[in-house]
Amino acid sequence: MLPQSKAERTLRRSISSKTYNFLVRHMLDSKLRDHQCGFKAFKREPLMQLLGEVEATHWFWDTEVMVRAHWHGYKIKEIAVEWKSGRTTKVNLFKDSWSMLWKIVALWWKLKVKGS
Repeated sequence: MLPQSKAERTLRRSISSKTYNFLVRHMLDSKLRDHQCGFKAFKREPLMQLLGEVEATHWFWDTEVMVRAHWHGYKIKEIAVEWKSGRTTKVNLFKDSWSMLWKIVALWWKLKVKGS
């Protein structure tokens, strides 16, 4: 999602990715452009400190880790990638999109309403 990236996506995938990242940025105050790019690297100590707070176990796990890292003031760096969408996917856009929306809302509730 960085302007310097070279990413080829189908229109449907592009719309769902942009919508997802828009919601995460605006509902959870994240500054990141792409919360689910496939590659992540972490420093051990900050990650270990965050893992006790992270409840997600599937597609939302990386988003929750990065949002919580941002909320704790950890430095996060995004780098441009070159990426091509594969012909097959494990993502069911309809079912998984609804699931992800509810996970965004649940994390918003925990962080902004409950303060945890």
